[in-house]
Amino acid sequence: MSSRKPGKSQRRQLLDRLWNLGRKMSTQTVFLHQAIAQSFGLNATDTKCIDLILSGPKGSVTAGWLSERTGLTTGAITHILDRLERHGFIERVRDTGDRRKVFIRVRPESLEPLIPKFEAIGKAFMSLAEQYNIRELELICKYLERTSEMSERQLAGIIAARRSGTT
Repeated sequence: MSSRKPGKSQRRQLLDRLWNLGRKMSTQTVFLHQAIAQSFGLNATDTKCIDLILSGPKGSVTAGWLSERTGLTTGAITHILDRLERHGFIERVRDTGDRRKVFIRVRPESLEPLIPKFEAIGKAFMSLAEQYNIRELELICKYLERTSEMSERQLAGIIAARRSGTT
């Protein structure tokens, strides 16, 4: 007689399926963002930096803040910001109290061409989400919140290790 617990193979199969679906979704998301970004002369990192700026404190951040959140070097962030500024997506504004500090803000009118593309994705997402009941939606939200928190911790750990030279 096997010492395996009943249902363990089904659980393992589901965990493997979940892992593989997560990888597939992650890959598709990266390429979806890249396709949208390319239509505006940008790349996916650029558009995600726009998203970070919008979600930052008061919608205005510093290059250092972006560097900390992304793990990208300040030089890489400078190149991204130069590209975003050249395409009219952001503006750099000097702090009136400390002229050495420069804040990055998204120019709201620059987002207008992006809106239709992201609205289409949003509508498709909401159409899919509407198929689930309250309990299922709560479970999905809980899973995604925990996944997001775990991803943030993993990113922070990778950034810290790289900065300390222990990668």
